[in-house]
Amino acid sequence: MKLKLLAIPFVASLLALPAQAWEVGEFRNGMTRAEVIATLKSWNFDKMLPAGNDGLFAYDLPDSQGGRRFLFTFCSDRLVSFDQEVAPSFRHFIVIASNYSNIYGNPLEVIPYSSVVATGEKNVLAMFWRKGGDFIGLKYALYPTSEQLSMTWQINNNCWQAPR
Repeated sequence: MKLKLLAIPFVASLLALPAQAWEVGEFRNGMTRAEVIATLKSWNFDKMLPAGNDGLFAYDLPDSQGGRRFLFTFCSDRLVSFDQEVAPSFRHFIVIASNYSNIYGNPLEVIPYSSVVATGEKNVLAMFWRKGGDFIGLKYALYPTSEQLSMTWQINNNCWQAPR
């Protein structure tokens, strides 16, 4: 009987542990900025720049064959969001959205919005799916002279409301 009573707090403590959240490549939520920067060194990006107070942008120059563009967002020095740009096209958007829907079901949230930027109109369609405590998203932005497609992984945090 004593063993059963001792097991109850142990099991309860296991249930209270947070589930492992997203991990993409070598990057996982909760990493510090220093850990992300150290990990990025082996990726050999052409440039790494701060993006505001809470972001880090790593990218290859336009003439590079890699064409990689990663945006890391931190909250209290912990990684809470990772965005990876992919070759932009509406066809790619449809393929990725279809794949995500097959894996995660219908999107949890669809966010369409339009605005005006310095070069003209900006139209965005973002879709988010939930996997446990994670938000997995896909964003397609259409600008007057270009387009952008990115996949995003986010978790809830104290700095901003996910998904965004």
